[in-house]
Amino acid sequence: MLKLSPFAAFAAALSIAAACGLIDPDIADFDLSLPEKEIIVDTSTWELTDDALMPAIDCSENAGVCSLGISALCGADGVCFGSCSDADTCDVKVQVNLWHSFDLASEKPELQEIEGKPLVSISISRIAYKVTENTMNVDTPEMTVYVASEGIMSPGDPGAQAVGTLSSVPAGTTIEGQDVELTPDGRELLAEYMKKYSQPFNIIVGTNVDIEAGDEVPKGMLTAVLMVTAVAGI
Repeated sequence: MLKLSPFAAFAAALSIAAACGLIDPDIADFDLSLPEKEIIVDTSTWELTDDALMPAIDCSENAGVCSLGISALCGADGVCFGSCSDADTCDVKVQVNLWHSFDLASEKPELQEIEGKPLVSISISRIAYKVTENTMNVDTPEMTVYVASEGIMSPGDPGAQAVGTLSSVPAGTTIEGQDVELTPDGRELLAEYMKKYSQPFNIIVGTNVDIEAGDEVPKGMLTAVLMVTAVAGI
């Protein structure tokens, strides 16, 4: 019977692993791009007034009328807020707060093959986004992207760290692919969360939509996808 030397047996094992698509144990760099998940801004959840234009509600005599009567303009509790403007009419602020959880240990099969070994490096080559659907009748304001630990789902939480911003999207416009405008340390912040792949983390997208008396009432929906291209080394 033919016997292989220990070195030959090891080489043969590597060849079999490569054929099966496993991570090369010789300090390989492998794809660690984040799974693409949709971010949906849906104005129907804001329960705004059916009027085409935001009504002018007089608050000159009582500024509190804007907060007390906000349900006449926006019925979504905890999302919409009213305030009296310098023009003595009620303004509406809609808080948009969207998030997705990422569990790389289960979502990336490549990581299951390294059996809990630490990642030596994470290199993020691009953080971008695309807008695949946009029926909004108004421009979507600039949105901020945050990264946070799993239990944090609000951009207002002190533990949410800004990574970058998505530019304003004109009404009815789709985008094939555009880079996120990163904060000075945005790339490094996201890489640190990805490096600890056994710990799920959240990516949060937040903005405020300000509507003044006489403004067109936002209607429609926007669907965007955040794309993070990265490689990891073991």
